[in-house]
Amino acid sequence: MAFAPRRPQPNPNRRIPPAGDPKRRTEQTAKPGEQWRQLNHTFHTSTTFMDYLHGDVKKEEAPLACAYEYARESPRLWELAKERDELLRDHRNLTRERAVLRIVEQDARQGRPHPPWEWRFLMRKSFPTKDWNELSPEDRQFIMRWDTRQFPPLRMPDVLWEPEVSAMHPKFKTLAEVRQPPIEEVQPGQPSPPMPYVPAMVPKTGALYYCVFEVDFSESEDALKEQFVAWLKVSDVEKQRREHKKKRTAAGPPLRPRKVRRHWQALYWLFVEVDLSARKGALTKRFLRWLRRLENRKRLDRYAKGKRGKTGDLLNRLKDLAAWRLHREHDNNCNQANKFADDHRKRFEPGKARLPYHPGDPRPFHNARAPKTDLLVRLNQPDLFSCDDDYRHAKGRVLEALAGRHPAEFKPLSLPPALKEPFQTE
Repeated sequence: MAFAPRRPQPNPNRRIPPAGDPKRRTEQTAKPGEQWRQLNHTFHTSTTFMDYLHGDVKKEEAPLACAYEYARESPRLWELAKERDELLRDHRNLTRERAVLRIVEQDARQGRPHPPWEWRFLMRKSFPTKDWNELSPEDRQFIMRWDTRQFPPLRMPDVLWEPEVSAMHPKFKTLAEVRQPPIEEVQPGQPSPPMPYVPAMVPKTGALYYCVFEVDFSESEDALKEQFVAWLKVSDVEKQRREHKKKRTAAGPPLRPRKVRRHWQALYWLFVEVDLSARKGALTKRFLRWLRRLENRKRLDRYAKGKRGKTGDLLNRLKDLAAWRLHREHDNNCNQANKFADDHRKRFEPGKARLPYHPGDPRPFHNARAPKTDLLVRLNQPDLFSCDDDYRHAKGRVLEALAGRHPAEFKPLSLPPALKEPFQTE
């Protein structure tokens, strides 16, 4: 079968307008919540919208589901998704991966790095129009490929996707050039092979390797230690350690930190020399010794996560976000938003109802609370929120979270301290 003839292509290196360009100013200057009127997109009409109001998100998916839904609030990411789709329309032989890579590289040159989860979202055709629970199993598996274990291996940046890593050492730039896959001719309608993952790890001499690790200081010291141990057990690393085992290098420490650079909020890149001939215990001790330096202890304290249960807090964040979307898409009318939530409230399925509920009864919303005036009311009877102020408080908590994730686009509202945390069950 013959390949489809090529048509004249526009310039593939055309400039994508940066964040401050007037061409991109439409969505970015809109107030939070108003950009969706310009985009003609509504969230509450999704078939899985009510899942967030009921807390129906799998425990292992909750962290990335929360990151995914909050990323859908970013006007900038909607613009990048448009750029991605335009590039794919203009260049028939360009894969979605390469289109996103081109955008990521250009933004990196403009000083706007992307955290890894953002470009993983953009590489899915469904982002940003579909809810997390609407994604296909393949899309969710692709996004979660590094986050399925309790202690995943300490992540190493991909030199193809994160070109800023080349600034750490010239060898990483050489590695990216050598491992850049060729553009293959594929028949129309056939998927292109995925781009390989090229971790930032190059040999220096003998058993010494230059490595870059992504250290998330919002994790605890113990969690980071377990992630480093998990990295030592990665098949490729373990294979190289076996090859160098008989050639132990006695001179110098087995792990030498060379440079630390902040990449994104609590994410820092650690450039180190690692001696793969050293014992696992010696490497772990040196990594812990670096973690316990004064500057790193300050980072651990600064970005430490709250003491609350992680999954419950994430489900509260998703409920707040869904409630704000519902309220703003019903013209900020509390009665209309509550009516929609009540009319579409999910019901108990056979075998899943517990007393005092029965199969077919309406389900309570996530973390529902009985009104103080009547504590005997069943939790499946109160409205989602009792008044417009409660919806505005949910909006304030959402904007506070968005300001932490996308500080250039969102500013937190000033709320009393008691209202800054999601409601907790007593």
